Amino acid sequence: MPRREILTILFWLLLSIFVCVQSWRLGLGRFNSPGSGFLPFGAALVVGILALVLFFKERGHHIAGNGAPLFKGKKVQNVIFILALLFGYPLLLNQLGYFLCTLFFVGSCIRIIGQRQWRVVVIIGISTAIISYLLFDVWLKIQIPEGKWVAQLSRVGGLLWR
Repeated sequence: MPRREILTILFWLLLSIFVCVQSWRLGLGRFNSPGSGFLPFGAALVVGILALVLFFKERGHHIAGNGAPLFKGKKVQNVIFILALLFGYPLLLNQLGYFLCTLFFVGSCIRIIGQRQWRVVVIIGISTAIISYLLFDVWLKIQIPEGKWVAQLSRVGGLLWR
């Protein structure tokens, strides 16, 4: 196995050990009442196990082989656009609110990557925003940002309906 691949596997293994130790310090809690370190511990444990499996499976073989360049045949602008959307989503969340941000994010991904018609984009975007809103806000009672302009509209609407 080439030295690069060993170093990469070692990096992931050491990172997973570090995250497991730090998560253990935070407290794992119990399965029915998980602590703040439960989820990171589980994720790091999975990454560590996968790194070990990869190391022992490929110990005498080359992992990479004769691979093609990373972006050969891909639309690089789509990758850049999706990365911009991923970074923009949390930045706009407090301004636009969860519903509109999710609607625009899902719709943009479907339109740009999936190259779907506008009708399909609107239907899937609205359905995803409504279903995720109902799941998180109504059913799980998780507080999600409603957006500054929505709060202002609801105040104005409250004044009009008095």
